[in-house]
Amino acid sequence: MNIRGFDGINARVTKIIIIVVIAALILDTLSLKVYDLYSKDPTSILRSFVFIIISLIYCIGQYVILKFVNAGSKEIKTLEALHFNSLHNVITIIQYILTGILVYVVLEIILTSQYSTASISIATTISCVLASSMLVLLTWRFISWFKADRNLVVFLYGLSSGVLAITGVILFVFVDVVISSTKPDSIMPKVGGTGLFIAPGTINGLLDNTYIIFSVLSFLLTWIATSMLLRHNSRKIGSVKYWVVVTVPLIYFASQFFSLLFNIFVPLLRSDPVFYGILLTFIFTFSKLAGGIFFGIAFWIIARNIRQDSIVRKYMIMSAYGLILLFISYQVNGIVVTSYPPFGLVSISFMGLASYLISVGIYAAAISVSEDTKLRQSIRKIAVRESSLLDSIGSAEMEHQIEKRVLASTKAAKYSMIEQSGIESSLTDEDMKQYVEFVLSEIKRKKENGSEVQ
Repeated sequence: MNIRGFDGINARVTKIIIIVVIAALILDTLSLKVYDLYSKDPTSILRSFVFIIISLIYCIGQYVILKFVNAGSKEIKTLEALHFNSLHNVITIIQYILTGILVYVVLEIILTSQYSTASISIATTISCVLASSMLVLLTWRFISWFKADRNLVVFLYGLSSGVLAITGVILFVFVDVVISSTKPDSIMPKVGGTGLFIAPGTINGLLDNTYIIFSVLSFLLTWIATSMLLRHNSRKIGSVKYWVVVTVPLIYFASQFFSLLFNIFVPLLRSDPVFYGILLTFIFTFSKLAGGIFFGIAFWIIARNIRQDSIVRKYMIMSAYGLILLFISYQVNGIVVTSYPPFGLVSISFMGLASYLISVGIYAAAISVSEDTKLRQSIRKIAVRESSLLDSIGSAEMEHQIEKRVLASTKAAKYSMIEQSGIESSLTDEDMKQYVEFVLSEIKRKKENGSEVQ
């Protein structure tokens, strides 16, 4: 996609930077999860170098994302309801604070070969509170919209946003409680990473289990919402093929829990715990990423159907990236291990920014889908009304005239919606034309069968 972004930022450059950020977060998360499975030589500087590079990518990436999203925001009128300008200023300040904490940790590692655990707690709390606040605001907007419109997709995304917000709160409470109760004030190479054991029945164990439950629930709800958002595409590829495709990420995500429940990989782990431990961690680390990519596909599809110079197209693409970033960030509860260097810190610092992208993008997408439904209803209503004026619609010329009149009325309704909200429907003129033809053929069939046309 070679389009100009906001403030002259090339969208292709932004796309490359965000892909690099995603790759860096995957490396950050994976390094944290396998930390206790490989040798931790205190004299090695490779891990510190990798952490510094990941931190640098974070600083550049969050700056580019903030700049990209901010510019041109006033063109979307519904963002006024989200108090966009105030939110953007707050989020920018918070992201710079998180950047400052990250730089401080890097300097501690370089100059003193240690870092303070307080930095991890503070950064986690700030990022999780920001993410949860954004998601609570988004939930409230979805609820308000659902009360007015009664759209199921809006309701499902509102529900998933609310659960994600609760998950963020549980995450930072869990991290703060575990670190304050089990970790020293400073982490050095020889004590970084301890294979932390969380005893069942304790406060730490309860928080850990609660986090896992809400994490699974948030994934499931987002999957259901996204499947509903994409369901209209089932006609293009076939219902069976569609559900096979959308079910794959869910099966992939659930497989890690089935493997633990039934001890499927115990023989492999006993034969070579290091190799298979790293391999399985690597495989299942990508389960939420796969889900995030699937969730993002919904917005890429909607964006593809909107004209290239539309600001909504850019926001939907950014929200797709936001979903990927969020579902990577939400799986770093292992930061309580306090590895040296603190892998997971960069990922968790992206939670607020990812939630910000989603708050704008999903809100725009949900309204767009709602307008799709309204336009389809309008097409059907107008087509029935026009056809009822004629004894028959068997004449090709009559059908053509009805199609022209229905499309003209529907386009007028579409432009009125855009004027009111600033959000475009994802239906193109060709989509509307095809749907008119579908409705007319349905009306014709019902009339031939003597059925009531509705």
